[in-house]
Amino acid sequence: VWSKMAQSSSKPKRSIVSTSCVSSVLMGLYVVMACFNLYALMYPLSRIDLSTTPPEGFVNPLWSKEEKIQMKIYLSKKKSFDKSLLMNEFDEDENTDVRTTDDHTTMLWGVGVSQSSMSKSFLLTTSDCRDITTCGSEDDPSMRQAISWLDEAEKQMLEDKGVISTLSGAGQGIESTSLLLSLYEAIVTQIRRILEVLSLVDETNAANSGGNKGLLERSIIHLPRNSSMWTALLGNSTVYVHVVVAREQYNLIDAKNLNDAVSAIGRASNSHSLLLGKVGLVKHDEPNHITKPKRILLDDLVYCVRKYILQDKSQEFPPWDMEHSQPEYYETYNIAQRMKEKHQGYPFFKPEVAIKYLIDEDSYPMNLAHVSGMELVRVGKSQFHPSTIAHIPALHVDEIGLTSEKYIPLNQSISSLPLRISFDRSDVEEDDYVHRSTATAGGISPARWRLLSHLSQAIESQKELGFDQSDIDDLRRLIADTNVTLLGITVLASALHLLFEFLTFKNEVSFWRNNKDLTGLSVRSLFLDMIGQCVILLFLIEKDSSLLMTIPSACGVLIAMWKCKRASGLTLVKADSSKAASRWNYIPRLLGFEVRATRLESMTKATENSKRTSKDDLQALTMECDRIATSALSKFLVPLVVSYALYSFVSEEHSGWYSWFITTASSAVYALGFALMCPQLFLNYKLKSVAHLPWTVLCYKSVNTFIDDLFSFIIRMPTMARISCFRDDIVFFIYIYQRWLYPVDNSRPVEGGDGPSTESVSESKKDQ
Repeated sequence: VWSKMAQSSSKPKRSIVSTSCVSSVLMGLYVVMACFNLYALMYPLSRIDLSTTPPEGFVNPLWSKEEKIQMKIYLSKKKSFDKSLLMNEFDEDENTDVRTTDDHTTMLWGVGVSQSSMSKSFLLTTSDCRDITTCGSEDDPSMRQAISWLDEAEKQMLEDKGVISTLSGAGQGIESTSLLLSLYEAIVTQIRRILEVLSLVDETNAANSGGNKGLLERSIIHLPRNSSMWTALLGNSTVYVHVVVAREQYNLIDAKNLNDAVSAIGRASNSHSLLLGKVGLVKHDEPNHITKPKRILLDDLVYCVRKYILQDKSQEFPPWDMEHSQPEYYETYNIAQRMKEKHQGYPFFKPEVAIKYLIDEDSYPMNLAHVSGMELVRVGKSQFHPSTIAHIPALHVDEIGLTSEKYIPLNQSISSLPLRISFDRSDVEEDDYVHRSTATAGGISPARWRLLSHLSQAIESQKELGFDQSDIDDLRRLIADTNVTLLGITVLASALHLLFEFLTFKNEVSFWRNNKDLTGLSVRSLFLDMIGQCVILLFLIEKDSSLLMTIPSACGVLIAMWKCKRASGLTLVKADSSKAASRWNYIPRLLGFEVRATRLESMTKATENSKRTSKDDLQALTMECDRIATSALSKFLVPLVVSYALYSFVSEEHSGWYSWFITTASSAVYALGFALMCPQLFLNYKLKSVAHLPWTVLCYKSVNTFIDDLFSFIIRMPTMARISCFRDDIVFFIYIYQRWLYPVDNSRPVEGGDGPSTESVSESKKDQ
């Protein structure tokens, strides 16, 4: 007992103030400060003592909760709202389903708003289609696509599938990219089909009940191709949706003529009872939707065989000459590339407009009234407004959930466009779900509005830091329709991911820097991992990924190279002409040098020595098992990789041969990457020990993979990348099982002892 105590006391004590401790404390402070600042942003009065402010020092709301309001929505080429927007309203026909305009403005919607959520769909078309039920029968691809978009959007609004319905509306199909949600969707669909087959559920009644929930309307807006608005849409300009909201007593929607409408708006404006809002329907962004022209590479091979072997010259141009094989798409791609070089934006149409009516019921001190975000107006002094200043509600167009894949590229072939407008208010509470049919399913509170406004500005500013539009879209999907609690969990998970990434890097470098014994460690696994990371880096470069993904991947490749150099002892020495050159030394020998793995060579010499120790036997066993496991692994993986490469070569389109090679290799790394750890697992099995592994590094990596699993449920990513998240979990659980199966025994030579296990190890080597 005393000897063990003496040994433990002789060990160097670890300092409390370590790099890991300091980084953890700093990250904890960052998370606390971030949550504290976000809460202060959402609730600016939470830290203010209002008891010291006199009544005349407050700015009170002018409008009351559940105010009866009326709304009109206009589609116009004009940027600002004026009297001319009202003229076209009273010149149109009485038909409410079809409206035709040759002017710059048309009224889309006029209604009294007494519900929490309302929605209406519109079909903007140049076709003279008068019946909304027969428009889809026309032989017009643009028309069919627009109607299909509206059908899918309305289907998502009317479906009542719990979490799937909410996520579909918020993220436009997140369930299609999330593993658990995809499984949930498949199970629910199969159960519904079984019930329909057993006649336990009437499909017709279910459809009718769903169709009555939202009371959705759809109108056709006929815009002739030579009209000013359609010309603005396709002519690198834009059109605007103008929203007018007024209190009910001003009879905004009951005006019989132009004079009544102008008078109602004037009276409402003078009494601060009018709200105006607008949003442009065209956004100019980089044309990332136009990728490189692709082709089936098998056609290249067939062309070469016919021309150079069979001497068949019937095909004038080769398949890789895109200028002749795909002339229209090739010209479009070149135009897009020139636009990118000149930083010109490509026009995209926004098919969704989500309008939020916001009213803040809190009273603010005059010196802090600006933090509410509401518009301040001057009113007459009264009992309710002794300060003569009040704040009025706001109209907010919520575009944080409008990601780039929802945009519709505009070109001269477009003849029809879909448009869905929703209006939500949070001050009306309804027990029934009948009218909550918008994608966001209700309004947003002022606190959440302040948070979303701040996050929207922060997201847009990330473009200057190297974020691609796809990265910004991922953030938008994460924030859209997400409650504050989940946002807080996301912030915490992101901070922990960054912390564990740093700790993994720090401990892994420390482990390999201090490592002096390769017993039980698979060097081949390190080289296989380095090759896989190099393939992933080349794949990211080929796909023109953002620097925020490419730079960390490049850093990972450098670390993997350093680990391989450290483990194998790679060094550049002068060439020895008396020895035969290995395969990888042909080129260095031309320069008078050669690459040698000095550490592995010393291990080989030690195992060949007649006076070898138990440690030498263990190293020999390690190298032999590593070789056998890698050889068996190659026999399993090579046929799979070659088969997939041939399948991709024959049936999938690629922009070139290099793209095919790197895409196939990256897919193999993503799908079969777990197999690269098999040599290390085999070594653990043969040595009956896991004490030689860097368990601190493995634990940090495992926590990071669990965080990746969390994000894989809610962030859109390739299927291969999602599989790679769960593949790391499987490997770690196998490590955990091996640690339980092979407990640490310090008396064994493989774990640092000098016990009598040399013969048993040697026998194991002979058996192997």
